[in-house]
Amino acid sequence: MENISNQLSYLKGLIDGIKVDPESDYGRIFEGIINVLDEINASIDDMADFQDELAEQVDLIDDDLAIIEEELSDEDDYDDDEDDFEYYEIECPKCGCSVCLDEDFFDTDKPVTCPECGEEFDIDFDCDGDCEECNGCEE
Repeated sequence: MENISNQLSYLKGLIDGIKVDPESDYGRIFEGIINVLDEINASIDDMADFQDELAEQVDLIDDDLAIIEEELSDEDDYDDDEDDFEYYEIECPKCGCSVCLDEDFFDTDKPVTCPECGEEFDIDFDCDGDCEECNGCEE
């Protein structure tokens, strides 16, 4: 961009050096061309400044995104450890909403509370005696 400014200054110097009368036809043409080139140069400088600011903002966004990606990748690693747990999906008898429970919940005597409607209900197990590790459930 600086090169354009230097070339424009050089052209202005050439026009001044040949002593063109500013009131003549050629003088007005040269003055008009120089004015247009000045405007173009100013616009290019403004765009370059805007581009620099935009590039800085993109760099900041990229840095923020890298932090988020790292946090999410750490979270994914954590989720992989949780895959050892088994979850069971139970349907609420009142609203039909799915309620997910882990294995440890079944070791308690607490009722299940539906997150959607707030209904509390117990889980009834129907056993036919053929389940794995069956201790002869009551029928």
